[in-house]
Amino acid sequence: MKKLLRDKKDLVILLLGILFLIKIPQGGIRFVFWVLSGVLIAAGCDILIKRFFLHQELVLKSAIISGFIVSGILDYHQPWFILLIFSLLAILSKHIIRFKGRHIFNPANVGLLAASLFGIPLTWNIGSRIYITIAVGIYIAYSIRKLPHILGFLIFFIGLFVSQGINPFSLISWFFIFIMLIEPKTSGFGKLRGFIFGSIAGIASFVIYRFSPQYDFFIGSLFVANLFNPLLERIKK
Repeated sequence: MKKLLRDKKDLVILLLGILFLIKIPQGGIRFVFWVLSGVLIAAGCDILIKRFFLHQELVLKSAIISGFIVSGILDYHQPWFILLIFSLLAILSKHIIRFKGRHIFNPANVGLLAASLFGIPLTWNIGSRIYITIAVGIYIAYSIRKLPHILGFLIFFIGLFVSQGINPFSLISWFFIFIMLIEPKTSGFGKLRGFIFGSIAGIASFVIYRFSPQYDFFIGSLFVANLFNPLLERIKK
């Protein structure tokens, strides 16, 4: 139990697994095979790249999380090749799109962004239990020092939508905030850096919603925030 609480990736996988199990009665057998296939595709791709091209140690937790997220957000009624393409794209992006030897884009978000650009529905099925997500998410965010990211996002997201007479809580995705926005390697560390990162995502989400509503504004906003990572790294912690 102590090891689980110490390694936050294990806790994220546990949370994703619980959300997956809760959704099964509603999603049915297709949802089960869809999500499990997404996880296997992502993990399998990561294994092949690390073993045969990079000769790295096989640590698959990040790939498992990416597989859960991509398959859990994509509409599971889509053809199976859709899952294959965008799950593979998520993992490939981590190894190909790099800056100073590290990936700056959230891998799952890259796959989902590509799906959104091609008009593939994103249903956010796996994030339907908001109270569990918030409860566990607050602990994760606090323990990995990501609360400034969330604060920055919420201030601008809520403020901008309210200014237009739109109820932000009818649109908000707590799964996005507590699982995707604060992904450790691609959201940066430090209070000021984190607050700015979250603020950029919050502003971008409103702009996309307002001017390009055909695209998923959460996925798009995280991509925009990730684009600023090289600049945000110049800010001292």
